[in-house]
Amino acid sequence: MKRLSYYVSAACSIMLAACMSVTMSSCSNEDNPGGGQDTPVAPAAKVIIKEVNTSGGYKTIADDKNYSWCKGMILYNNSDAAITLKNLALGSVPPANAHGVFHSLDDAGNLIYKNAGWMPVWAAIWYIPQITIAPYSDAVIAINGAIDHSQIATGAFDLSDPSYYAMYAPTTSFVNANAYPEPATIPADHIWNAAVFGVGNAWAISVMCPDLLLFQFPEGIDPAAYCADSSNYWYDGQEKQANTCVKIPNSWVIDGVETFRIGYETDSHKRLTSDIDAGYSIYNSNKGYSLYRNVDKAATEAIADNTGKLVYDYDQAVEGTSEPSGIDAAASIKNGAKIIYQDTNNSTVDFHLRAGWSLK
Repeated sequence: MKRLSYYVSAACSIMLAACMSVTMSSCSNEDNPGGGQDTPVAPAAKVIIKEVNTSGGYKTIADDKNYSWCKGMILYNNSDAAITLKNLALGSVPPANAHGVFHSLDDAGNLIYKNAGWMPVWAAIWYIPQITIAPYSDAVIAINGAIDHSQIATGAFDLSDPSYYAMYAPTTSFVNANAYPEPATIPADHIWNAAVFGVGNAWAISVMCPDLLLFQFPEGIDPAAYCADSSNYWYDGQEKQANTCVKIPNSWVIDGVETFRIGYETDSHKRLTSDIDAGYSIYNSNKGYSLYRNVDKAATEAIADNTGKLVYDYDQAVEGTSEPSGIDAAASIKNGAKIIYQDTNNSTVDFHLRAGWSLK
């Protein structure tokens, strides 16, 4: 999970950073972002990937058939100030599965792009012109279908809330009707559009071991134009459309998450470089699992307003994973608490497997 400074506007007054560069700026020696214009930033304000649920594993109510079209994720404002971001984007690094065939390893087994300063995002990116996330709040995104999936399949969840967001790009090749039913309840400014440079009629996010990259296009760079420019391409294997990736500078990256499929850890290889994510969490298909971020116990308990609102004895961790804080974040949020999640840039310690979607 790479923490970078990015363009923000806060709803309340914040002390702005005193350091600026000709690109995105950061006062931290940990990160040195690049690209963009001189823009004051609030270094404490940050957006993180909080939850990912793509595994499927549901059965249709009508005829007990497999149902895998209920996929969602949650971004989270891990700070006490509202954040507005322009041209925020999401993508995935190849191969689709960490235990799949790699074309990006050298003879020593290292990623070819390990020290290149960019990540290859495969097939497509999803982006939104502008998004505002309130302090300690979610931006829930329907990856497939901003509908009430619980009416179709047992165990699936409802993604039709009008406060949610939806990936929906009917003017591109992503026209699979099962993956992208019309998001009738989602307002137009909550729609994430796609820039597609690969093939297929839907985004190939893994159900076994997804990896995700959250990044921001600098001011003045149009996402669609950038992704249409072949000078930004890199090919994962042969130079053909199915292997097309777009180079995303590491300095644009806000957060990254890597997972390996359970039982395939020794056959897997990291897709994200260690400066983006130093480790990996585990995942699996057909279980309905969520990859869920651990709570920063000390920081959360230090919030005075949380007194009496935090719920402990968390019991939703599965497959031998754990929530070290013991705090039930979802229950605490329903109880009015403000949660600060852990962000050490290492998925091994920052995430656990949750038995199911936290918002059910």
